Amino acid sequence: MKSLKKLFEILGRWKYQYIMAGILLIVSIAFRLLEPKVLQIAVDKIITLFVKKESSLIATDDFVSRFLFTILPALLIENSGMILIYLGIIFLVIALFRGVTMLSSSAISAASTEKAMKKLRDRLFSHLQHLPMEYYGKTPTGELIQRCTGDVETVRKFATMQVTETIRLSALFVGAFVMMYLVNPTYAFISISLFPIVIGASYFFFKKEGEIWTKHEAEQDKLTAMVQENLSGIRVVKAFAKENHEIDKFTRQNEQKRVWGMKLLRLHSIYWPSSDVMVYLQLAISLFAGGYFVINNRITVGEYTAFFTYASYVTWPMRRLAQLVSEMGMTRVAIDRIYSILDYKPEDYSGYNNDGNELDGSIEFDNVHFKYVEDENPVLNGVSFKITAGEKVALLGPTGAGKSTIISLLMKFYEPTSGVIRIDGRDIREFSRPFLRSKIGVVLQKPFLFSTTIKDNIAYSDPDTHINEIVESAKVANVDHIITDIFPNSYDTVVGEKGVTLSGGQKQRVTLARTILKNPDILVLDDSTSSVDTETEFEIQRALKDVTKDKTTIVIAHRVTSVQECSRIIVLEKGKVIEQGTHEELIENNGFYRKIYDIQVSIEDEISKDIGEVIPPVLDQQKTLESKKGMIGKELDTVV
Repeated sequence: MKSLKKLFEILGRWKYQYIMAGILLIVSIAFRLLEPKVLQIAVDKIITLFVKKESSLIATDDFVSRFLFTILPALLIENSGMILIYLGIIFLVIALFRGVTMLSSSAISAASTEKAMKKLRDRLFSHLQHLPMEYYGKTPTGELIQRCTGDVETVRKFATMQVTETIRLSALFVGAFVMMYLVNPTYAFISISLFPIVIGASYFFFKKEGEIWTKHEAEQDKLTAMVQENLSGIRVVKAFAKENHEIDKFTRQNEQKRVWGMKLLRLHSIYWPSSDVMVYLQLAISLFAGGYFVINNRITVGEYTAFFTYASYVTWPMRRLAQLVSEMGMTRVAIDRIYSILDYKPEDYSGYNNDGNELDGSIEFDNVHFKYVEDENPVLNGVSFKITAGEKVALLGPTGAGKSTIISLLMKFYEPTSGVIRIDGRDIREFSRPFLRSKIGVVLQKPFLFSTTIKDNIAYSDPDTHINEIVESAKVANVDHIITDIFPNSYDTVVGEKGVTLSGGQKQRVTLARTILKNPDILVLDDSTSSVDTETEFEIQRALKDVTKDKTTIVIAHRVTSVQECSRIIVLEKGKVIEQGTHEELIENNGFYRKIYDIQVSIEDEISKDIGEVIPPVLDQQKTLESKKGMIGKELDTVV
């Protein structure tokens, strides 16, 4: 029942169109119910008149038959040709009106459904944009794609065909039963005697199929997520030669989906033949009962003919009921899965906007604790530090120390478990998310580009940005010469899905240009130069000096060389701040930072030493080779 209400909610805006389509459909059914009556009159009146030459057999019947009879000419032998023409015209008019009303109903319902589904897709996508990051952390992307495409299509098919089909079958069943009841109530009830059994079986089928289909779709979600993940990481798969491993993994998951698919097929293989048996048994009962009533002169041959047609009108909806129930079960599951997204609480975008002014950029973390999952250990455990406006601060620490989590909290992707984060002295919870995120620019550790041009990727924050500003940002990010020299279409080059046509370093520099163009009040560089060489990193850092001169800048890095220029370095380990200060102060402190520094310096020294040992022999070999070439050349000159 809840799913039905949600379906009506989806279609609610166009309810009047659906009411109109339903009325037209009922009118169409009413015209269809007149067709057996024309046949009844032809058998009982016309044929009897022609065979027995007796007009005295004309008698009053039900009001429908009497109405149609009044349209015909007088039942006389000399009028036989005209009577047949009239019957043909009546039948054609009935068929014409039935076809027009049916077509109009289908057109209105189809148009209304497409509008409703467009609204549903728009609503789904819009809602997804406003969901918090914690939702995406626990919901696979492939599952979301399946629900926004496959499940919406299931609802669309049901709304297009089955909603109107429900009205059609109900009107046909009730109308046919009423027409039979007007002639012979006993025969009418005999013609639907097995209906309660069919209803009970359909209900059982509906419940069982819903359970199996839910499991089947869950396995389908896993399969879709697996394909999406595999295609996204196809380079890694090929680099490790794990194609067969991925195929085996897919095959196992596909087998799980097949198992539930087979359970569904077995359920259908039992139900549908049983349903057909019940339908044909009901028709047989109607056939024999009608014969009995004719023999005992309780109904005429014409009424029996019309009755059997009406009996089929009643019986076949009983069979279609099962199919309708099947579609309804699948649709119920699809609606529940769609609303599992729509019912999830979106982010709150209300809050303080600083009257549209810029942020000064001071930041304070006051005893902040945070955990992603309630039962897990905290990622941040009492983190406290202050950053003054315009200060350039580095966050340094091993993987998992909580550096990126600090930035996620600063962007209000998540809320602290406890503690307070302040910007410009105001609790961050008071700021609206759109305002805060518009004032903080983040260059993420894993660069992401959209499948569009380089120009559009850089100008993502403001698509109307002039090309000169885009180029200037690219120059600061040290990527302009690459764009103009390497790519024939320059800034109009389409980078492909996730920027696949660019190298890791190129993608990182384009994302850096994108953030620089945003001109944020607070700039966060989350290991933004990890994919570039040392020389390029130096050039980028030098170009960034002018950009970050008056901005609060947070630099997250693993290389000590990347943070030495910062005014202060905050060192984290296991979610805690273990030391902070300038590069020189931390070196003298002889703590964790000093250990990292010594390790990295020793590695660099070893590499330099190895390179120095390798290069001289290579140079000597080159000189010897050149000397030999020279001697051979002189000998050749002498010979000549």
